[in-house]
Amino acid sequence: MKHLKMLGLAAVAAAALMAFVGASTASATTLTNGTTAMKAGDAIHANNSSTIVLTTTFKNIECKESTIAGSISNAGGTGVSVSISVSSLTWGGCNCEFKTLAGGSFIITSVGNDSGSFTSAKAEITTQCNGTIFGNVHCIYATGAGTSLGLIAGGPKAAEIGITDANLPRLATSAICAEKAHLDARYVVDNPASLHIDT
Repeated sequence: MKHLKMLGLAAVAAAALMAFVGASTASATTLTNGTTAMKAGDAIHANNSSTIVLTTTFKNIECKESTIAGSISNAGGTGVSVSISVSSLTWGGCNCEFKTLAGGSFIITSVGNDSGSFTSAKAEITTQCNGTIFGNVHCIYATGAGTSLGLIAGGPKAAEIGITDANLPRLATSAICAEKAHLDARYVVDNPASLHIDT
């Protein structure tokens, strides 16, 4: 009986230890504007800092201008990523028609050192390039349940978004469109002026 009681106490202690370890190692993601925690409804805005390039099998589509605007829909927390509902995703100065059909959402997950992974979900963009060697080509690309885009780096100065590993899946449009098109883009966040990605 004494041994059973000791085993029971040991099991309880082990469970408590596991719970403590789990709580202490669980990842968390939150954003702060300077030193103020950002909450649902807070706005985020960014402008491109370099030419946007969408690499396809028939032509490299380039845009000189782009903006991202949205607001936080989920402020994150322990084991939860930050979600940003995109209200506007614009493109300008492009060598082909380039439009947003659905902004979807961006998801930020802390990876430490004031940085986070940057993912897009349920966004759709459409492109129309006329006069290519294949004739007029129309493509639609969508991020579906979630497509990794790259990283967002926070800090006391303007945060930067580096979209460097984005391969956007094609929807059922022209067979000439690449099954996945590579997007390369860089943005600087101007609202808030100081954005931190906290763990």
